[in-house]
Amino acid sequence: MLGVRLDTDLEQRLAALAERTHRSKSHHAKEALKRYIEQEEAREQADRETLTRWEAYKENGESVNNQAMMDWLDDWGTEQERACPEK
Repeated sequence: MLGVRLDTDLEQRLAALAERTHRSKSHHAKEALKRYIEQEEAREQADRETLTRWEAYKENGESVNNQAMMDWLDDWGTEQERACPEK
């Protein structure tokens, strides 16, 4: 069980949404929390992966040239699309 105090505006918006969708306020609050938590967990995972890549770069110095990467991205969706640049 979780109790959350909402400001008046948010409470009214939630109540209106619940009425329009014929779902409970609890249903919408649960869905909102679920999506928020998934988003935050994904952000944390991306941060961990970024730090891992940074540590690997500091150890071995391998990287892809920025211009090669930009050229590759510019080719996306064209008939001249190339493979991802190598390190």
